[in-house]
Amino acid sequence: MGYEKELFVATQAVLKASFLTKRIQSKVIAHRDTSTITKSDQSPVTIGDYAAQSIIINAIKANFPDDKIVGEESSQGLEDVFVSEILNEIRENDQVFESEFAGQQASKVLTNEKFPLKTIQDVKTVIDFGDYEGGDKGRVWCLDPIDGTKGFLRGEQFAVCLALIVDGTTQLGVIGCPNLSLNQYGGEDSPSYDRFGYVFRAARRQGTWFAPAAALTTEPETHWTKIHARKLSSTTEMVSLEGAEKSHSSHEEQSIIKNKLGISKSLHLDSQVKYCMLALGLGDVYLRLPIKMDYQEKIWDHAAGNVIVEEAGGVHTDSLENVPLNFGQGRTLHTKGVIASSGPQELHDLILRTSGKVLKSRNN
Repeated sequence: MGYEKELFVATQAVLKASFLTKRIQSKVIAHRDTSTITKSDQSPVTIGDYAAQSIIINAIKANFPDDKIVGEESSQGLEDVFVSEILNEIRENDQVFESEFAGQQASKVLTNEKFPLKTIQDVKTVIDFGDYEGGDKGRVWCLDPIDGTKGFLRGEQFAVCLALIVDGTTQLGVIGCPNLSLNQYGGEDSPSYDRFGYVFRAARRQGTWFAPAAALTTEPETHWTKIHARKLSSTTEMVSLEGAEKSHSSHEEQSIIKNKLGISKSLHLDSQVKYCMLALGLGDVYLRLPIKMDYQEKIWDHAAGNVIVEEAGGVHTDSLENVPLNFGQGRTLHTKGVIASSGPQELHDLILRTSGKVLKSRNN
């Protein structure tokens, strides 16, 4: 079917990074002054972000050394003492993950003999393998090591997200949701659910699947359940999925759209967990309208969710033009916002028409 090795490596890398981020979340929150820095765009980034990016990129380069990588984080400006803490977390996670959470097969596939992450410079080098500018040719991995860092710092939802883009189109996506409990959002947790949440994955023409993270440590290929987005006949039946952070999208205009469509129920949560909820059928429409019309979405915020939603039967487009998202135009999407829905296409078109009218009214 294609991409079997890529999907296995991506799943194991995301699983390991999810384990690390979940394990250190409370520590990072408690020691925020020393474990978190503020980037030039005023967004926070933590030791967990850098450690997760190092783990995942190392796994990619160990198995696909010629592939390019678009990663959110850079080592530029990082002080050695901070990188030393990143390295300490990676080392500790290696020990705990192998002894308590993973079998030898997973550990072997994630080992990179060329860059074994033994020194501060090793960590910086591996982080900066994610500096590719993107494009519409060849194989490009797209990584957000902690999507929803503010949610992570609140002790709430976040996601570890990885996608493979080939010639500008997403071909597979894996999302780890370490804090996700389905019971919290109207679903039912798996009998094998554990404190490490869930992992979602999809590949083109193969569907979307999910599994409890802890269950993947033993016989990993037997615990996956295929999932589908809901198919509704009216927008009034839809559950809206929106970001918890009001600075990320225009919540006021999204409320106007929901009112016009008769959508009365909303769930607010951080990160690409929203795409996973849509694929599961626990939500039906994700509105992400730009606060400023010149804003361009980062591809790492949507690439993994794109294939997960579409392979579950959903629709994922620009919020104005009703065109598929193009992941081959660099590190950003040249769109005016993003909308995902469970479909069918007729309802998605209605949402787009309503969204377009609200956005265009800004200039009136």
